[in-house]
Amino acid sequence: MPGPSLHLAVEIDGDGAHPAAWRRAAHSPDQLLTPRRVAQVAAIAENAGFTLITLDDGVLPPGASPNPVGRIGAVERATFVAASTSTIGIAPVVPVTYAQPFHVSAKLASLDHISAGRAGWVVTEEERPEAARAWGRPLVADAAARARERRRPRPHPAAQRPGPPRDLPGR
Repeated sequence: MPGPSLHLAVEIDGDGAHPAAWRRAAHSPDQLLTPRRVAQVAAIAENAGFTLITLDDGVLPPGASPNPVGRIGAVERATFVAASTSTIGIAPVVPVTYAQPFHVSAKLASLDHISAGRAGWVVTEEERPEAARAWGRPLVADAAARARERRRPRPHPAAQRPGPPRDLPGR
């Protein structure tokens, strides 16, 4: 039986932890957030022997002006990366405080299918009040409220539509 092995993961977003790290990069700033660059970094991580890559996400853009902000969602980027890699695990960070569970599960199931079983999921919470406004949901203010929100069943959005039921064509 082989001995224990070391598994390493790396987050491949941006050029580093410092908000202005992109200024010291070898590429132009307009290349930082492109899907091609994310795929190249994932291929480098795969060839270097990393076991897993993660991609951060949130409904709000990271950083603040004048740093570059805005990006494609983590699950969508992970799906793109899955098509250009073959062995590395891919785990997007998905905040679930305001997201509908069926949307999250459908995205992750698609990622798992496209990656041939290499998908993972880093579960997190969205704590910024601006995120609640972006989702059009009431603010979940503190840790206790977020715990209650996790346990509260959510109705399907179609069940929340106001007005009388619509007749089907041909009735």
